[in-house]
Amino acid sequence: MGIKYKGRTFSSGQSLSNAIKRDINQSIERKVRQAAAASGTRVRKTSRGFEIEGDAPRMTRFYNRLGR
Repeated sequence: MGIKYKGRTFSSGQSLSNAIKRDINQSIERKVRQAAAASGTRVRKTSRGFEIEGDAPRMTRFYNRLGR
């Protein structure tokens, strides 16, 4: 017997963990990109994570939107 998550059945804890981590990462990336688009900043995904570019008022708006 397996565990169901979002319509899929997992019999391995490792594969369930990977699916959950992937969903969480996608959700975070979506929120960062939406906050950047709404505040007028630019976002780039690099090997070190996300890089956000913009002037001071736009960065303030970005952080305020991301905090919601």
